[in-house]
Amino acid sequence: MKVKTARFFSGPLMKQNIKSNWLLTVVICIVLCMMTTVVSFAMTIMGSERTVTDDKKDAQTEFYTHLFAIASYNQMTDAKLSVEDFLSAEDKTVYDTVFNRMSQQSEEADFSSEQFSSAIDILKDENGSVDSYVAQFEYVYALSDEKGVFSGEELTIDDMLETMLSAMGLPADRLTKMAEMDTTSMLNTMYFTVMGLLPIFIFIVIVGNSLIVNQVDSGSMAYVLATPTKRSAVANTQAIFLVVTPIIICAVGCIARNIASIVFTGETNVKMYIALYFGMYLLAEAVGGICYMGSCLFNQSRKATAFGGGIAVWFFLASLLGMFGAEDMVNMGIGVEELGIFNKLTLVGLYDIHALSTVGSAEVDYSFVWKLCVLAGVAIVTYIIGNIRFQKKDLPL
Repeated sequence: MKVKTARFFSGPLMKQNIKSNWLLTVVICIVLCMMTTVVSFAMTIMGSERTVTDDKKDAQTEFYTHLFAIASYNQMTDAKLSVEDFLSAEDKTVYDTVFNRMSQQSEEADFSSEQFSSAIDILKDENGSVDSYVAQFEYVYALSDEKGVFSGEELTIDDMLETMLSAMGLPADRLTKMAEMDTTSMLNTMYFTVMGLLPIFIFIVIVGNSLIVNQVDSGSMAYVLATPTKRSAVANTQAIFLVVTPIIICAVGCIARNIASIVFTGETNVKMYIALYFGMYLLAEAVGGICYMGSCLFNQSRKATAFGGGIAVWFFLASLLGMFGAEDMVNMGIGVEELGIFNKLTLVGLYDIHALSTVGSAEVDYSFVWKLCVLAGVAIVTYIIGNIRFQKKDLPL
């Protein structure tokens, strides 16, 4: 009976790959899901805090405008109205009079005792006090009528803070940038460029080397090739396994991220997360192609691991260092702009989180397209080189 020779794909070899690596695949998926859930929860908390901060900014504006009305009235009438008196007074007729008068004079602002009380309630700290806001207002109010001795320009609290920062050698716009920084976006970037990539890179390095070079080094490849299986079938089957498995991992991560987003926020952007995880998959395949090529080039496992694993580790460390050169990190004062050069020394730099995050929005930044094409090109070329090299090289069987 003539046995059919496998020339392109080997089913038994694929079954053996699944049997050998299913546990690792499941563990990586679980780790990725856990990290996704934690990050989604943290982003929800940060988003809530940011909403509270925005509410406080609005309340602070409302509070200051009412304080200005009271201060102006005190200055004109020598009265001694204050926040403490407002809170303790049962009869707020005099305050209503002041606020009504200011409302009549102002075309933009609307003053009332109810609005003043509402702003105070929002700004109260743990001790039920708004003293810090009152003190800040006093500085602002005092400086509003003052001019510089030498410059002759009006003095403001913002100019004073910028001057103090400049005197300490810090950028004058540091406070403004920190206030405008979106911490949830920064955490999302950290997840996709560092935390989420680590388990996938670990999987790629381990599996990429186990598919070819480990079997050559241990001698088990001789038994595989002793069956009616061509080298081309072995190379193709192992490559297909390394192509398909990361798809499953990234798909599980994408599903988990959407579910977590719905659970914690009640909504999700499916298109954006599909784009982000598709980009993560192409990056994983580019690294996987390099590891696969190293596994085919070398006959010793330690050499292939040093090649593929070393490159993967460098890519990860470079992206970690490059993250501290990102604009958000620099604005926080914990980054150095010059470290951004490392983003150009790693394939992770082609994984443009900011551009991919615009997918599903009204204005999509398509600058990520050519970068993903480069990652796909690296993956295709390295897989082809590794495949051809394995079919032609002499094996120590």
